[in-house]
Amino acid sequence: MKGQGGVTLATEREGRGRSMPDVIIATFLELMRTRNPNSITFRDIAAAAGISHMAPYRHFRSKQELLNRIGDIGFGMLAQALDDAAAQHPREPRRQILAVCTCYYRFAVDNPSYAQVMFGTDRELWDKAAPLPALDRTRVILLRIIERCQASGDLPGGLDQKEVLGLLWAHVHGFTLLAANRVLTERETGDPEAFIEKGVRVILAGLHVASQK
Repeated sequence: MKGQGGVTLATEREGRGRSMPDVIIATFLELMRTRNPNSITFRDIAAAAGISHMAPYRHFRSKQELLNRIGDIGFGMLAQALDDAAAQHPREPRRQILAVCTCYYRFAVDNPSYAQVMFGTDRELWDKAAPLPALDRTRVILLRIIERCQASGDLPGGLDQKEVLGLLWAHVHGFTLLAANRVLTERETGDPEAFIEKGVRVILAGLHVASQK
């Protein structure tokens, strides 16, 4: 697609400081607002971005590689958001757990296209996915907060940190997916973030009880 003076739209975008991979990623995420990601092809991306139909292949060997990159970017964004949420309560590890759990939900609400790629249950998107370094960063952040809670006494010290992570992550992630798909609505749960916090408190209280048996 040509702009004024014969300048391509892609060139105009790159001139504003966006690299071609950034343009391709942004276009794919924009198309996801109205389409299932499985139905979006590189040719669709090229047409929407106003670039050569071969341009996406020069930067991503396959659609799966593009999805991997989007997932990694998304988990990097999520990890930073979790870090920022925890930093608001530097001396309150229990409050950090509540903050990062509601932050996880809020991230998915505020970034639905990223969340669909990151958390999508459609295995066609992920069967050949590569490990995502930023996902590991997310896991490390959550485990670090659990460790702080054990050190402060907010959680029993003998608990397996990975099991605690699994319980909390399953609660928040499960609710996030159910809410995103309108299976659970505010009619049933009330304020979503308050509902998440209530569930986290129940899990933490249950872990204290279980540790005493």
